[in-house]
Amino acid sequence: MIGYETVFITHPDLEEDVLKTSLKKFKDLIKKAKGKVVHEHLWGRRKMAYSIANQKYGVYHIWYLEGSGTMLDELQTQFRYSDEVIRFQTVRVEDLEEESNFFSEMLKTQQEEEAARKVPKVADSEPDKDKDKDKDKDKDKDKDKDKDKDKDKDKDKDKVKVKDKDKDTYKDTDKIKDKDKDQDKDKGKDKDKGKDKRERKKVRKHEAEGRMEDTSVATPAPAPAPAPAPAPVHVSVPVSISTAGEDTGTDVDSD
Repeated sequence: MIGYETVFITHPDLEEDVLKTSLKKFKDLIKKAKGKVVHEHLWGRRKMAYSIANQKYGVYHIWYLEGSGTMLDELQTQFRYSDEVIRFQTVRVEDLEEESNFFSEMLKTQQEEEAARKVPKVADSEPDKDKDKDKDKDKDKDKDKDKDKDKDKDKDKDKVKVKDKDKDTYKDTDKIKDKDKDQDKDKGKDKDKGKDKRERKKVRKHEAEGRMEDTSVATPAPAPAPAPAPAPVHVSVPVSISTAGEDTGTDVDSD
């Protein structure tokens, strides 16, 4: 008889009745093939290294068998066509007892480690409490420091607010000064306008006074009438009219 270690993984969502029926079917096949299940271990539901048949978890079974090669071939064929089994592997071993005991010890230590992770030890609980108290004290100190920092931040914020208010007041005073300057400018403009009016009035007065002086000047005497023209003077010029070469000796008056 040859010894075999068979590890097979069943579907994680199988009901207990279905799982028991499948395991019984595998054992009956081994008996018919004149084989024997020497040791069997249930490793339980575990996460696989990679997903198989869209499953990340599986239920692990470890069986140590005795039988022939024909028995092994029939069992692997049954695993291959079974919907309940998603993966299997079989190796040949020399000493079934040694291998089974080694796996049992490994399984016990693994279970103890898992239990220790879930439940803390009682002996270590008191030092842990002291550590927790110290941690709480440190947390309280940190909280106080944070409060002091917050207070300092609030003070800084108040200082900033005061500075902002001072800036606003300075801005307001600057605005008032600007308004006063504008008012002074307006007053200066009004003064200039008043000066212009006064000068215009003075000019108008001077013009009016000049006009009055022009009207008060004496008018010149009328020009003398022209002398009467002299009476015409009649001058008698002797004219000699000769006819046929004779001198008549008559006088003619010419004007």
